[in-house]
Amino acid sequence: MIQLRTFELFSHLEKEDVDLIISRIHCRSFPKKTQIVTEGDDSHSLYFLLEGRVKVYLDDDTGKEIIVNIHEKGEFFGELGLIKSIPRTASVLTLEDSRLGIMQEADFRRNLANYPLFASNLINNLSTRLIEATETIRKLGLMDVYRRIAVTFINLSEEVDDVRIINEKLTQQNIANRVGASREMVARILKDLRAGGYISQEEGKIIIHKTLPHSW
Repeated sequence: MIQLRTFELFSHLEKEDVDLIISRIHCRSFPKKTQIVTEGDDSHSLYFLLEGRVKVYLDDDTGKEIIVNIHEKGEFFGELGLIKSIPRTASVLTLEDSRLGIMQEADFRRNLANYPLFASNLINNLSTRLIEATETIRKLGLMDVYRRIAVTFINLSEEVDDVRIINEKLTQQNIANRVGASREMVARILKDLRAGGYISQEEGKIIIHKTLPHSW
């Protein structure tokens, strides 16, 4: 439970209040590829990601999928359905073995009512997410597929010894789902980037060797 105290929702709350709040949160472990939330289900819980990673996604009857977000250790999800009392607006699947803290709806509403700082921290988090989502939509909406891929690669990569490395193992379909394109289009662009010496793939990781071209 010590990990839960580090979540921003509990920032600046009195220790006794945090202890009481987290005493009502129960933890569960989930294997990789476990469906945590399904779009359209009733909203009953807020989830704290203690270990692992999950993807938030939308899909349709044909199986086409769009990844909305990737949450990692230290982040939480599931608050929108609780705030608005609406069904889940997206699905959530574990990308690796994960451990989650689960806060029930009744406790969530009690915390909002009883702890102003809890509510304030939630508003700040939602505001940050909205700003980030707006910027992402702006960038992706005004860009062609290549530039969406380039921006995604830069956002996902970290600089190590004068190159940028994407540690997350991405398939062509994963990338297509993130940027809203076909797998075939992604494959062609990646092939050209490899041929130009811009990227390489080693052990599932994508390595960016030099600044990606402005256009394709």
